Amino acid sequence: MDKQPADPNADQASPRRSIRAGELQRVVLSGSAFFLILCSYYILRPVRDDMAVRYGADKLHWLFTGTLLLTLITVPAFGWVVRHLPRTVILSSVYGFFIANLIAFYVAFSADAVTQSAAGAFFVWLSVFNLFAISLFWSTVSDSFTKEESHRLYAYIAAGGTAGALAGPAVTALLAQHVQTAALIALSALLLAGAAICMVILRMSKHGKRRGQDQGQARPIGGALFAGVPLTLKMPDLRGVALLIICYTTVSTVLYIQLVDLVGASYTESGARKAFFARVDLTVNALALATQIVGTRYIVERYGLRLALSAVPVLMLLCLAGLSIWATALTFAAVQVLHRAAEYAVSRPGREMVYTTVDAESRYKAKSFIDTAVYRTNDAAVAWLIAAVRGMGLNAVVFVGIPAAIAWFFTAIKLGGRHDRVDDRSYGNEPA
Repeated sequence: MDKQPADPNADQASPRRSIRAGELQRVVLSGSAFFLILCSYYILRPVRDDMAVRYGADKLHWLFTGTLLLTLITVPAFGWVVRHLPRTVILSSVYGFFIANLIAFYVAFSADAVTQSAAGAFFVWLSVFNLFAISLFWSTVSDSFTKEESHRLYAYIAAGGTAGALAGPAVTALLAQHVQTAALIALSALLLAGAAICMVILRMSKHGKRRGQDQGQARPIGGALFAGVPLTLKMPDLRGVALLIICYTTVSTVLYIQLVDLVGASYTESGARKAFFARVDLTVNALALATQIVGTRYIVERYGLRLALSAVPVLMLLCLAGLSIWATALTFAAVQVLHRAAEYAVSRPGREMVYTTVDAESRYKAKSFIDTAVYRTNDAAVAWLIAAVRGMGLNAVVFVGIPAAIAWFFTAIKLGGRHDRVDDRSYGNEPA
């Protein structure tokens, strides 16, 4: 029997090596881009949250509805871009548009007084921008990593984003009392431009392309303009991700509206409110960063995506049960910290791993549809539901949040189990 030649990649395949040859550049570029994106966003998030308090918790369903309407306008526009432009151009086009928007807000906010309509427009825009910017980032990253690589490396990439999410509110907390909001917007635009540059370099990198993608990325994905809708309904994994988003956003909206209401009653000054929200953001992201570095990769590789995805709703069920008994601004803030930290550290990286096993059209069109239209439609619907429940004198945590967490658990079990059973080669990952 002939002796098999030594495999030159044997050392690279060792499970003990978390980052292998040819992967470091992709991880650094992806992590740096995510750092800059979330730093850019979190510089502005405390300002947005303060504007929400000014509007009042009893009126937030109108802002969520405005966010939904803008999302429904933006999704088909993004679908047109994906249909007609090569993937190498989509990134620069969309991020260039976002930067132009920030420049427009910079001009509007340079005035001495910010009108209520401008504040509302900023709240709505930032909510939509956040989803599209992060969704497109992960679509770009999913083009550059296989399923096996994602299990080992996505936690490091997500940690880069969390570090940016730590830096962003820290910058705002330091500068908010000394500079105008327009200056924060200008800084945010510069950071977003840096993120776009990192992702363009990632896409151009030889190691940033899967086999057979050189020609595929140079031409448009094509397909129907609204292909993300039937793709989501047709594919079990995409339906599962959409259901996870629905459950997550339901719990998130319950927590956010209740927290805004309690913070508005507890803090009368705008500066104090912004400082409070900045501290919440800092705590969330510090906890998420520690979890990503220490636990995310270990949980996914040792126990699979099923456990990783289902652990978060179990935690939320326990927390929501506690909030139904003891509801204060601090307890809601504490649960919000756990909820968002678990999302950033475990749930979101876990959902993104699912996209490594679908084709390019699904990674862009269906993912964009789920991350924006599904996300914001449910946001608005739940906000109106909460307004109705509270209007009847009922507890939204009990009648909206807890049922959503239960559905979240069973959806996570099913989707995670399916992903764990599928081999990376069982899907048509490569473009035709």
